[in-house]
Amino acid sequence: MHEQLLQKLSRLTPLNPQQQQDLCRFIHKLEFPKASLILAEGEVSNHIYFVLKGGVRSFYNSYDKEITRWLCFEEDFASSYFSFVHRTPSEDTIIAISDCELLCVSYDDLQYLARQDRVWVDLNQCLLGLYYTALLQRIASFQTQSTIERYHALLQEHPDIEDRVTLGHIASYLGMTQETLSRLRTKSKKRQKSK
Repeated sequence: MHEQLLQKLSRLTPLNPQQQQDLCRFIHKLEFPKASLILAEGEVSNHIYFVLKGGVRSFYNSYDKEITRWLCFEEDFASSYFSFVHRTPSEDTIIAISDCELLCVSYDDLQYLARQDRVWVDLNQCLLGLYYTALLQRIASFQTQSTIERYHALLQEHPDIEDRVTLGHIASYLGMTQETLSRLRTKSKKRQKSK
């Protein structure tokens, strides 16, 4: 059950058998049916999740409209990171977009581990680095890529995303209307047929 997570973490920071065993004592497996609430807006994010199976969506509300901030699938980490790190109420809501199996570890348990062994501080820095790098790449994509380029980049990263996520949520994630996404999909399909 923990092997996928340990392999992912070991790619960031090598963990010896004792460190792996220490972490496994604090990992919990959770199952969420599709549409389950994982974190509500206004709650402090107390857990980091690792997706074993399924997908989750993070969104915030703007003028009574849900804006998708993140889509996380197998072997992704999911959390409201700013809330988790700064211990402030989350601006995001996180829900399961399919039946999910997640591994989670709490803020308090990670703090305990960090007091015992410096490797957990280093690993936390690596995870934050990944999060902020992804955030900067996402911002840059809105500044430098056209809508069709963002759509194609998403398909390249997640070829099956249209089978897993509603078009409305994909459009919101890409910063466009569902109508614009539908037109892009039609153009892309016509272009592929003509090749």
